[in-house]
Amino acid sequence: MKVLTSLFILISAVQLNGQSIHFKQIDSLLNTKFSIQAEPGFTLGIFRNGEVVYQNQKGLSNLEYEIPFDSSTLFGLASITKQFTSACIAVLHQKGRLSANDDVRKYLPELRFYGDTIRIKHLLNHTSGIRNHNVLLDLQGFDYEHRGYTNKMIQELMFQQKGVNNKPGEKVLYSNTNYVLLALIIERVSGKPLHEFAEQEIFKPLDMLNTFYQSDLETVYKNRAYPYYKSGENYKQPKSLTLCIGAGGVGTTLDDMAKWSTLFTHSGGNMKHLADFITFQDSLNNGERNTCARGVFVSDYNGLETIHHGGRGLGMRAKLIHVPSQHVSVFVYTNSESINADDLAYQILDLLFPKKEAVQSQKSNNYTHNNNELEKITGTYQELNSDLKMQIKYESETLFAKSYFANDFIALKTIGQFKFERKENASVTYTFNPSANLSLVVDFGGAKFYLEQIELATDSSDAADCIGEYYSEELQVSYSLQIVNNQLILSYPNNISIPLTEGRKDEFGSGRRTKYSFERNKKGKVVSFKVAAEGTVKDILFERVEL
Repeated sequence: MKVLTSLFILISAVQLNGQSIHFKQIDSLLNTKFSIQAEPGFTLGIFRNGEVVYQNQKGLSNLEYEIPFDSSTLFGLASITKQFTSACIAVLHQKGRLSANDDVRKYLPELRFYGDTIRIKHLLNHTSGIRNHNVLLDLQGFDYEHRGYTNKMIQELMFQQKGVNNKPGEKVLYSNTNYVLLALIIERVSGKPLHEFAEQEIFKPLDMLNTFYQSDLETVYKNRAYPYYKSGENYKQPKSLTLCIGAGGVGTTLDDMAKWSTLFTHSGGNMKHLADFITFQDSLNNGERNTCARGVFVSDYNGLETIHHGGRGLGMRAKLIHVPSQHVSVFVYTNSESINADDLAYQILDLLFPKKEAVQSQKSNNYTHNNNELEKITGTYQELNSDLKMQIKYESETLFAKSYFANDFIALKTIGQFKFERKENASVTYTFNPSANLSLVVDFGGAKFYLEQIELATDSSDAADCIGEYYSEELQVSYSLQIVNNQLILSYPNNISIPLTEGRKDEFGSGRRTKYSFERNKKGKVVSFKVAAEGTVKDILFERVEL
């Protein structure tokens, strides 16, 4: 059975803006990196002016029946879906049915007022501050194995939330909930289910006849790729009872993705307004231009402006990158967690458009740090609203970074004063603010993570003060804390015996990007704690239940 296909739709070398690109280099890269046979694999394509000019597939889209990936394989996009949901808002905006500046409560009166106006644009560009429902469900102890969730369930969960993470427009905090709420706005304004509206207004006009929002869990899709994850030596297929669309939920093919890419890399035709809307970069409250546009990220990569977004779920990864100036897009989908779709897409981009020495020089040599500056920014950092820690060290005249989840330190190189990028991946940058409260922003091509330098507790809190039962009205769940073998242990539905480790005084972490900050009354008694998780949820109050 043939598990590798490489299709040259044009000739083996094609002129891209006068630059000869030999697709054999990409074949060589893929053959060197992957020796996939009877395993999950990938499909990838390079698009130019709406055509698939190169594609390559390896591995199996279906392990049970040993079906290989091919040019017609249908796959899910996960979060890449967001640009299609944004396009639906753009259609309504173009028709005068709504405005990106409208107060979302005009369409969602059930949403609480949090002290400032959240506008549709804040949902689109992830600056609303609205908590991420995926994290809230995890904190509830949602039983994913036996239950699924729907748009309606998430809407109801959000309408009972009493707080947000930040003021609207203050900063980017990526939250899938933004796009679940946008889906509801589309349906209320248009009077149609999202899947019908998108088919009528987006997919059919673009001749994307194999693209759709999933509308049920029973439909059979021909030549569909299934996601897989490895458990020990065997692969397993995740099963989901969830049907929640807007932040995800679109299925498509390589050919249809090529048609979609024309909006961003070609003239766009009579639907150019969609790309203009999706790529519009609103300003943050401080006047800074937001690199998170409306369903995509817009950022520089080695001197090229790129429009991009990734998608990920259990057992799958995807990445779509548009390079408008070169009229080219790169897309990667994989149904294997061991394949990094982001890295692979950028490696292909590097082969298509090799780094220009002038750009490299401009980025790396415009500032030279002295030893005192570099030593000042070394130390331990912790993600805001999370217990994730990162170590920054300076040795052998090189700055290194390592999160507590990683195995190895990553070398960084200077691209400006207190600004660095990964030596092996220029799309990831580290920007330090050497103020009194030293902070760090790690930017993954527009998706930003905020950290602060911390001092770990030198005198430990009395963990015994924390034991007891606690209840959250917002999540409607109880947590139990006890001491087992001198270790503070947390238990809640479907999460039993989680050891908590102290970081700063009266602050504990689970090692799962979740922290618990305990609060004491005037007598020093612990009366409550607040949970923050994954950078996108904070201040979930749990109050002690007096038995």
